[in-house]
Amino acid sequence: MVKGLFAHRHFLDAKRVRDAILAVEATTTAPLRVTLAPYFWGDAYSVARRAFQRMRLDRTPDRNGVLFFIVPSRRRFAVFADAQAHEKAGQEVWDRVARIMGDALRAGDPTEGVITGIEEAGRHLAKHFPKERST
Repeated sequence: MVKGLFAHRHFLDAKRVRDAILAVEATTTAPLRVTLAPYFWGDAYSVARRAFQRMRLDRTPDRNGVLFFIVPSRRRFAVFADAQAHEKAGQEVWDRVARIMGDALRAGDPTEGVITGIEEAGRHLAKHFPKERST
């Protein structure tokens, strides 16, 4: 759920991020993951795409996985949504999520930015991919 936080344990509050993910995943079938990446060569987007595939988020039944990929050392991030999550929510939603996260990261509050981004994405994912309640 939250990967790579050991190396950057002071960058994000892992418990708060995990709680935000669990709250969103209680409302939608879309799996959300957050990962913090160490130093690497290449483009953050390309590395995020490979991480998305390695985490098998591209193999969900509804094609609705979402990865929040953050590179603290480069002050970069990518929000990577699978085909149906991207299509159903629309580019405006993903742009808004990126803007929310970017503003908070620039303001020095990465935890709040990631949580708010997760919640914003979750509101839209729950509309299109609601978790069915058993009665």
